[in-house]
Amino acid sequence: MLLQLLNQARRHRNNPPAPTASPELERARKELSIAWQQFDQAEPAFVDAAIHRLIAAEKAYCNLLEEQKISIIERRHSLEVV
Repeated sequence: MLLQLLNQARRHRNNPPAPTASPELERARKELSIAWQQFDQAEPAFVDAAIHRLIAAEKAYCNLLEEQKISIIERRHSLEVV
């Protein structure tokens, strides 16, 4: 499962999403980029730590994306109700 997650993330890291107005999301995207750099440059003794940081950064980024998506859907719904 971990290898699948890493392979999927590698495919997407070269095509980063467009910057958004959310500073938190932009910070999380930068943190994910840094985590990938550290993973790519990690010495064998530090690969496990780099993987854990990469997974944490990816989860944080995905959670923020999901929150933003929910927020947009809620705003659309509230506009439709009014």
